[in-house]
Amino acid sequence: MGREQRRAERDRHDSVVELLGEDGRLEATGRLSDVSASGIAFSSDREFRKGEKVRARLRLLGRGVLDARGEVVWVRQAGGRSVYGVRFDAVTEVHPTGEKKERWD
Repeated sequence: MGREQRRAERDRHDSVVELLGEDGRLEATGRLSDVSASGIAFSSDREFRKGEKVRARLRLLGRGVLDARGEVVWVRQAGGRSVYGVRFDAVTEVHPTGEKKERWD
């Protein structure tokens, strides 16, 4: 296996990731395994292809709720499940109710 070429340090997570359609409606869920400033890794019963665009909602302790858009850059099999790596194109902080965050003060 080749040397990993990470762009940012990753933090391990074990939380739910909500996978959204373009209209913002929930289409599927997955299990977040790690997150960084440049992307996420997660598993899901929904299948994704390398190159596919993804929109996800992440609820991270200490960081809040993030609405992220990105592209699947790798797909691997682990423990009988598909694991996906997504590189972020854009990340927006939002309130739990879905409004864009103005301030968290």
